[in-house]
Amino acid sequence: MTALPRDGAGRAGTKAALDLASLVRESVAADAAREVLHLRLSGLAPALRRPHHRRLLRDALDSALAATRANIFDLPNGDVVAVARVPAPALEQAQAALLRSLDAGSAGAVRRLRLPEEAAQLLSAAAESLGMEPAEAASAEPDSGGAAPLGSAELAAAERALAAADLEPATLAQSVCRLDPEGGAPEPVWEDRRIAWAALGAMVLPGRDLDAAPALLRRLGRMAEGRMLIEMARPAAQLAWRPVGLPLAPATLESGIFARFAEALPAGRRAEVIIGLRPADVLADPRTVRRLSPLLRQRGFRLALDDATPALIALLPPERLGLDMVRLRWSAELPSSVPDAVRRLLQAASEHVVLAGVDRPAAIAWGWEAGIRLFQGPLIERRRRGA
Repeated sequence: MTALPRDGAGRAGTKAALDLASLVRESVAADAAREVLHLRLSGLAPALRRPHHRRLLRDALDSALAATRANIFDLPNGDVVAVARVPAPALEQAQAALLRSLDAGSAGAVRRLRLPEEAAQLLSAAAESLGMEPAEAASAEPDSGGAAPLGSAELAAAERALAAADLEPATLAQSVCRLDPEGGAPEPVWEDRRIAWAALGAMVLPGRDLDAAPALLRRLGRMAEGRMLIEMARPAAQLAWRPVGLPLAPATLESGIFARFAEALPAGRRAEVIIGLRPADVLADPRTVRRLSPLLRQRGFRLALDDATPALIALLPPERLGLDMVRLRWSAELPSSVPDAVRRLLQAASEHVVLAGVDRPAAIAWGWEAGIRLFQGPLIERRRRGA
């Protein structure tokens, strides 16, 4: 594994977060053991987040690591991460030095991790420093937000309702279309199908907010995805087949239902299925995704990073994960938020990028300028129906 340079101005901010993610991915790929020390700014009492106290903590860390070859990353949110080869007694000394500078109530702000076993936590820290939701939030227990907790009887009733429900009203379907800058009608290439979580919640748990209960959402989501695969494997659905994009959780991809779905597809049809991997799932369990990607591609499926932003593409490079495509999310801020490295990636692989969420002509214009030809969103649907 290539060693990263020690500290310096080039290792602060966004670059530090992306370099840290790269080191974590390389450690996982090579199964290389590393010790990690993470100083979490968010774990400090407000009085200890002032610049003066932060300088003292950083001085204590630098002093303890001065004679080592540890990599130090100053993340955009003020967190500091040090990574060293095993054994790493200097990290123990650095941890002790930091704890001497903190009160007992802030001791939890200093944590030790080990790579590659705890890669997900470190990737989550890099993502959180870039302003994205940390992966730990996706695996936390539901926060009822003041509502009564969900009882086992209510959960069982929701699962029974989902097992019997018609999923069509809770399924979003949009065409991914090729648009030619020279003109012409949108050309449908495949259909993107995904669960509409708000509609699903209204069907099986009326009055409950699934977004406020991520663990419940994952459980019902796996059931809904399994139901969708069962329906698509039926002979009647095969007769009306069209190429399809499906965002699926890793747990769904490892299930017997997905295996039966794959076996039910006629020869050559798997290449017409584009499986979307959500960034939160990749961050939560990168080792499983790295294991699944080559297996799915060997079976003929294509893989995409789903619902990505430029920061997520930089954090989770598709070529490193063995992915074929990127579904890039449009926003009004997108044209001014694409780093040069990501812009070059998009231009080099423009035929493998879908610009999703297109709701205005400016999105299409920007996509064309970036070399993108595949588009999806409400504006594309209106143009297709009017064609």
